[in-house]
Amino acid sequence: MRLLLWLLLVPLTVLFVAFAVANRHAVTLSLDPTPLNIEAPLYGLVFAGVFAGLIVGGLIAWIRAGRWRRELREEQRTVRRLEDELRQAEGAAAKVESETTSATAVVKAA
Repeated sequence: MRLLLWLLLVPLTVLFVAFAVANRHAVTLSLDPTPLNIEAPLYGLVFAGVFAGLIVGGLIAWIRAGRWRRELREEQRTVRRLEDELRQAEGAAAKVESETTSATAVVKAA
């Protein structure tokens, strides 16, 4: 797993550095119709766009997984409730068994 990470990470880093060196000239990003103009190196704007896309994609994935997280919580509650019922039933069965054993001992003694 670590080797795979390095095999992917090193070439991507080299590509990002090469892109940044080749595209370090300033460009103007104009957000029409607003009067907002941003002047920055091209690689900075591209990296900012990629970063923003990662954040937005992660948020969308997290929101869409909400249904599964809710179902998981409900299932966990059900499992805990059933485990409690099982413990109570086992306790009741043990109590009945001990009473039966006591009653059997009394009958044998008589």
